[in-house]
Amino acid sequence: MTTLTHSLNAGHHDYAHYRRTFIRLFSDTARYHHRHEVFRDFTALGALAVQNAFLRCLALEKEYLAIAGRYQPEDMQRMSQLLGSLVCALDCRPGDFLGEIFMDLDMGSAYMGQFFTPFSLSQLMARVTVQDMVRQLEQKPFITLDEPAAGAGSMVIAFAQALADQGINPQQQLFVRCTDIDATAAQMCYLQLSYLGIPAEVITGNSLTLEVRRVFRTPFWYLGGWEQRLNRHPA
Repeated sequence: MTTLTHSLNAGHHDYAHYRRTFIRLFSDTARYHHRHEVFRDFTALGALAVQNAFLRCLALEKEYLAIAGRYQPEDMQRMSQLLGSLVCALDCRPGDFLGEIFMDLDMGSAYMGQFFTPFSLSQLMARVTVQDMVRQLEQKPFITLDEPAAGAGSMVIAFAQALADQGINPQQQLFVRCTDIDATAAQMCYLQLSYLGIPAEVITGNSLTLEVRRVFRTPFWYLGGWEQRLNRHPA
């Protein structure tokens, strides 16, 4: 697992290489399924594997195996390689890697409004808002960020990067609650925040109606003892 702090110090030159590698691998993966299905299942498999490393839940394991059963062994191997490309790209530099790929592959849904914010714009917005939110640290030991339409996590990643630029460690001083109505977007968000080491709850649901269909928590939520911290200082 990479972290945001490490990524900030890593070289950027290989990012484009891993982006090209991901697109090439994805093109070769499970051509017997629709591209959107493959992307959805890739993010689902990755998210289930990361979450179940902590929960050890039989129901999640069965869900993983049911999805995997739709793919030939060589395509499951490519799924692992796709995940490797994601991790390596984020290790080069933080960003909305999956959101960019999703839009590059023209898989955005006009019906669902899935047009993800360019990461450069998210960075600009984060720099504008970070100073106001840092003031939360005067009242409690961490900052709380709530993203009601998180997409693939672009704004959260940019905000965490802006904090790190100011010497604030997002792993210890940032808690994020992300919500998206679309399961694929929520899975993309969960994977990226997980591999960047950002403590977060990622909710598949509707922020307007307060519907919650699924809640996944990133590894640093568990490793940082965030259940206890949130009990002491509610978000």
